Amino acid sequence: MRRLLLATLLVLLAGCAAPEWQRDMQSALSTSRGGAKDLVVYFALPGHGASDFMESRLAHPVVLDALAAGRFVAVIADGVERKRLYAEWIGGSEGMGMCVLDGQGYCYAARPGPQDPGQVAAFLNFCASKRAELAALRGRLQQTVVSPIDQHALGCLLLELGCRVHSEPLLTSAANDGVAESRLRLAHLFALDGNLTAARRWLKTAPKSPAAKFTEGYVLFKERRYAAAVNALEVALATKKLGVDRQNALLYLGKSLHQDKRDEQAIPILEALAAEGTGSTFEAAATHTLGHIYNPDHGHAPMSLPPPIR
Repeated sequence: MRRLLLATLLVLLAGCAAPEWQRDMQSALSTSRGGAKDLVVYFALPGHGASDFMESRLAHPVVLDALAAGRFVAVIADGVERKRLYAEWIGGSEGMGMCVLDGQGYCYAARPGPQDPGQVAAFLNFCASKRAELAALRGRLQQTVVSPIDQHALGCLLLELGCRVHSEPLLTSAANDGVAESRLRLAHLFALDGNLTAARRWLKTAPKSPAAKFTEGYVLFKERRYAAAVNALEVALATKKLGVDRQNALLYLGKSLHQDKRDEQAIPILEALAAEGTGSTFEAAATHTLGHIYNPDHGHAPMSLPPPIR
């Protein structure tokens, strides 16, 4: 009896162990699949300043708290040596960035490029909050007859999570089957990828709406036409009908004003967004952008950080 209690206690303690970033990809994948836990992969580019700096902050308490709360397994991989996996899960060639796989190895979320600890934590919390919705939508696509509306819904959720690899075919199929809203999401997806010609092509065929005006503003931002982006985003926000796109529109309005050298207008918008307190990735991105504005020489606000992971 005592041995059984001791074994149970050890299992519980193992489950409560502080999260840590592993270095062995195969071991991490095995742990993820064996425990049905989501796996967070950070693809690093050793020797690159932005990558090394981000890696040094992965042990920040807010990141570790998010890993623990979401019961994630975490691993650091070399973005060059693992470029095939980077392309398969995030898209593009070798690079730095973060992605999340479920316990079956399905990549459902991604964030390329550098992020602050607050952005990483918000991203991980968002991933954990969407697990049930993601499972339900994926289940619907297992039916004999698949609805274009369900394809659209899953494609939108995957795009919201940053998974461009799996969202594109779903949204393309839905758009070709008559779901007009999918055209807008495809315009956003291609703008995110930097394919502005394709973004414009999809945007041109989408119906006019507040969401379309927001997407136009986002495309203009990617085209570096910042003054025009400000105008489009202000029109979209003035409708008060953006729904889930509202925070994203506020973020890019602030970013556009900043790039247009109008920080006196950008700062209050970004500060108000960061203070909304929902814990969203957009609020974290607003805080990150404010750090660049307040500390232009360093590109970020100073933080108390733990030593690098080595």
